[in-house]
Amino acid sequence: MSMRATLRAWRERGVVPVAGAVASGVLTAAAFAPLEWSDTAWCGLVPLILACAYVTPRQAVRLGWIAGFTFWLCSIFWLTRVTFAGWLLLSAYCALYTVPLAVVVSWWFGRFGAGRFLPNAAFLLGGTAVWTFSEYARFTLFTGFPWNPLGVSQATNLAFIQHAVWGGVYAVGALVAVANMAIAVTVLRYLRGHARFGRTPHIELLLAMSLILVAFVTGTRLYRAVVVVGDELRVAVVQPAIPQEEKWSVESEEMIYTRLRDLTLQAVEWTQPDLVVWPETALPVDVRLSEGWYELVDRLARLGTPILVGSMDSETLMDGQPRYYNSSFLFATNGMIVGEYDKNHLVLFGEYVPLHEYVDIVNALTPVMESFSPGDTNTVFELPGRGTPFSALICFEDSLPYLARRSVRNGARLLINQTNDAWFDPSAASRQHQLLAVFRAVENRVPMVRSANTGYSCHIEATGRIRETLVSEGGRHDGAGFLLVPVVVPPAAMPLTWYTRHGDVFAWVCGVVALPFLVPAFAAVRRRRRDEVGA
Repeated sequence: MSMRATLRAWRERGVVPVAGAVASGVLTAAAFAPLEWSDTAWCGLVPLILACAYVTPRQAVRLGWIAGFTFWLCSIFWLTRVTFAGWLLLSAYCALYTVPLAVVVSWWFGRFGAGRFLPNAAFLLGGTAVWTFSEYARFTLFTGFPWNPLGVSQATNLAFIQHAVWGGVYAVGALVAVANMAIAVTVLRYLRGHARFGRTPHIELLLAMSLILVAFVTGTRLYRAVVVVGDELRVAVVQPAIPQEEKWSVESEEMIYTRLRDLTLQAVEWTQPDLVVWPETALPVDVRLSEGWYELVDRLARLGTPILVGSMDSETLMDGQPRYYNSSFLFATNGMIVGEYDKNHLVLFGEYVPLHEYVDIVNALTPVMESFSPGDTNTVFELPGRGTPFSALICFEDSLPYLARRSVRNGARLLINQTNDAWFDPSAASRQHQLLAVFRAVENRVPMVRSANTGYSCHIEATGRIRETLVSEGGRHDGAGFLLVPVVVPPAAMPLTWYTRHGDVFAWVCGVVALPFLVPAFAAVRRRRRDEVGA
């Protein structure tokens, strides 16, 4: 049997399409930590597109889900450190957002083929729009899961990521997606006999490459044009590196107390910072209700440096029931609390469990013992004695574009992420988390400082360039220590970026463009199902 006949037989049995879907999932996942082979993102969707071009829309549903499931299994494997069932279920859910592109590909090439330029050019536009809006939907629906969008694969490519100032991370992802569409169309033309090697001009590929070249040139100019002026703020970031299994242990309180005290004393006495930052829930108690822990923060703050403290907070309702918050407190040098922020966007099954009091099985998906309540206000802190406006983003809030954007619109000129990645360390989760934060800085043109219990404590410039990063003995990023970062904070009168002012307009435009592709494509899925039932 010839190779072509063998491939045809495998394709008819579904082996080749499934292999293509799996290959796409693996290639795309390789673009993110731990491998960070960012170049694979530019072709990661190609095998899936080629596979779906040879199947029915209904079969494409399965292939799209397989590709997405493979990607998420690979890229969030670190979730197994907390919950194996949650890893599988979250991967299965997020895989659904790959299905729209797969269905559109099947319907489009089944109807228009790949031999004409205008339909191919329309597919470049429509396919990119479908992918981009699907990512936006994943960011926002059902509390959202904004992890590892395609654009983040280019987080260290400073030229490309500058386009986030007008389109957010979605604009960067669209550049990567359109390259995938163009490569796939070009390969498809060869596979279907519409092109010959060395003889056929590939205008679709030329269009996409031209767009990417223009994006690179303009992005480079944007990067070089950024001149941040303002006051320099010396921020000391404390990373206590408390293992998660010890963080809430009564037996470990003395160790936590001593480590926070010693690291803060060293940071203040050796570097004389303007602000000290502790990570998310650095204190294993409600600081306002614990005399010993409050006394510690009070004593350290009176050394002359305000401290931003991650702590629990609580209140008792009228019915006597307690309510808990994941909070950030700013202590002035007189030991008084002068600002407080309660985390707004809680992590589903990580900080709260819906219906846990009614359905016992949901408690098996999470280690959460008590659910937190979300805060309902955005806080812009003012640094005592300096007046510098900044906002705190707790835990994974720095992965959510709308929270950072809202803070900057309200006047913040510095973003501070307090997080605890010890749930997953050592793993790729911390690095993935850090690269997500890069885009919040670029989108709003403000610097970010990150303080992690373990993970990547660092300083990110307004251009997205990662500057100082805390490195402990042995070159590890999850050890204990402190880091002094000089941060240039823009003035209150700085011009806001397009993205800060207008938000996700680009993503919504993609949704409008995607609609004429999605409606007939999914209608074809339903027609096929009815035909099969009728048969």
